[in-house]
Amino acid sequence: MKKLQQMKWNSCLAIPVVMVLAIACKKLPEKKDYLSQDASFNKKSVYEPILGRTALELTQFSADGSTYPLIFSIENARTKNGGHTNVPELFQKVKVQEWKRDYTGLETSLAEIEAKRVWVEAPFLEVRSGSGDIIFRNAPSTLIRSYPDSGYLFDIKVRNKGNERVIKDFWLRPIKEVPYEPYEFDVYTRERKTESRPRPSGGGSNIVPYTIHPTGVSKMYFTKDSLFTDTLISVYFTKENATGHSLTFKFVDPRFNPIDPAKFSNTQWDKILHGFNRRQTAMGVTYDVAYPIPLTQLNTTYANSGKANVKFGYSRKGFGGERLDASFGLNFAIYEPGDWTITFYFRRDPIFNDD
Repeated sequence: MKKLQQMKWNSCLAIPVVMVLAIACKKLPEKKDYLSQDASFNKKSVYEPILGRTALELTQFSADGSTYPLIFSIENARTKNGGHTNVPELFQKVKVQEWKRDYTGLETSLAEIEAKRVWVEAPFLEVRSGSGDIIFRNAPSTLIRSYPDSGYLFDIKVRNKGNERVIKDFWLRPIKEVPYEPYEFDVYTRERKTESRPRPSGGGSNIVPYTIHPTGVSKMYFTKDSLFTDTLISVYFTKENATGHSLTFKFVDPRFNPIDPAKFSNTQWDKILHGFNRRQTAMGVTYDVAYPIPLTQLNTTYANSGKANVKFGYSRKGFGGERLDASFGLNFAIYEPGDWTITFYFRRDPIFNDD
């Protein structure tokens, strides 16, 4: 009898346990992620990447409390003028170099630099799926519509689990290639800029076609009492052999005769440029280099703020024995490979000898 009562009691206990298990096994409704309707990009009125180089546009997406992870994708790409949706060129794969290891500026050879880069095929236009940042890869204007064409529009879809939102009308209007900077031409019209330059005889100035000028011209004299100004020195970029990998610095006087680089005796020739195998003659100084110059936006011994920094100088005695450390420089970039020459043309003869 006692045993029978115990069995009944155990049976009673089993009922609520089974009910609990049944409840526990019941699938709860899936909770949807939150995607704020105020989530947005810090969107420009128009994106104008310069073709012929790779650029990353940080769009600074504000999630406004949305649930991560968020996934971004490009939608509905079309031309701006007429809205044609067939724009395969934006997503056609182009061959570009990407870094597989970090560039430091401490590499000691071209081979060491090239070992850190790899050729890949990737589309001209891409959005980083995890951040919403936009990549414009190195592609030519023969492939991509460029100014003055009105360009393209595209949308970006933002989604997370169970929610999505489309942010519309990103305007893309690429600019034709600019092979080097500074540049003498207006990047939109490609017309030569103009500048005011002092008249050779003194007194007044003339409006003339613009030329690039050096930076930091200091303590350089062309007479005992007359200092160089930046407008008295013009800089010219020229290229030969589009597949080359060299850069030459030349210096010429008012008659276009070469100035021996050895006269710039304070110049640290092995430190002014991340180049190799220096060859110096009375005509110029040549380096083997990797392009573009600079190779990255990273600040190094040779570059700052996305520009290479070169400085040339010499020392002489002025009147009274004063030591004059003369110098001039150039902040520049070159985006196309080739055998390039940068020529500094002096419109007056610099004084190198002691007074």
